[in-house]
Amino acid sequence: MSWAMAATHPRTLLGAAWAMLPPAADAQGQHLQAHAARLLGDYQRARRLWEGLAQSGDGEALEQLAQLALRVS
Repeated sequence: MSWAMAATHPRTLLGAAWAMLPPAADAQGQHLQAHAARLLGDYQRARRLWEGLAQSGDGEALEQLAQLALRVS
């Protein structure tokens, strides 16, 4: 299945994949979970994950928070 097809059904395929993810132990895992949360529409969870990373000085997390703020507002 292509990414484009999976993106059209985020609440089924991506949701199932996300439910199977173990808790993220590293920054890369937290980024993946935050992206999955955003795609599923769980903006609060994505924000919490990226805020934790941003407080550690993660520039990508800061950028994602800015984009999330533009999308939600």
